[in-house]
Amino acid sequence: MPWSLLVTAYLLLVGVCLAAAIWDVRTGRIPNKLTYPALLAAPVLWYAGGFLTAGTHEAAAWSGASVVGLLAGGVPFMLLVLTMGLGGGDMKLMAAVGALSASWPVVLCTTVYALGVAVIMALGLMVRHKIVRRTLARVFSAALLAPTQTPANIPDDSPRVPFAVAVAVGAALAGAEQMLGLNTPWRPFF
Repeated sequence: MPWSLLVTAYLLLVGVCLAAAIWDVRTGRIPNKLTYPALLAAPVLWYAGGFLTAGTHEAAAWSGASVVGLLAGGVPFMLLVLTMGLGGGDMKLMAAVGALSASWPVVLCTTVYALGVAVIMALGLMVRHKIVRRTLARVFSAALLAPTQTPANIPDDSPRVPFAVAVAVGAALAGAEQMLGLNTPWRPFF
């Protein structure tokens, strides 16, 4: 793959994720007017880049990889939206990560990094708001009720972790590793 296409796709990936993170922090939502254009433009970008540099066969393969990446990011997170209350904007953002990177390994690494960053953010919020004990009691209660499929009585007064911030950090790291081939100390593990 040409370096210029990879850098362009990486910059678009980081730009979309950064915009989503800012939007999520400010409003608690990730707008469709950000994610839908990324989802639609990514396969076109990969097709055009492939066509201009390698011909129609490569263009179709790269565009197909973008669609596979979209599905790799969208389908698992759709299940999380349906079962665990993750926001639909987060699902569309992860689908955009897959589509823009045209790489399911970037989606996988972004997910791992994003979950790690989200846990750190959640712990920081718990300490800052002095709700560590209350949060742990709620988590324990929800875990006990899970086998009975009874929803836990969790009030809506808790601070929220803007997951798009975690996705932005994860996508920047994963994209740099996978798309740009940069080495990080933990790369041998992925």
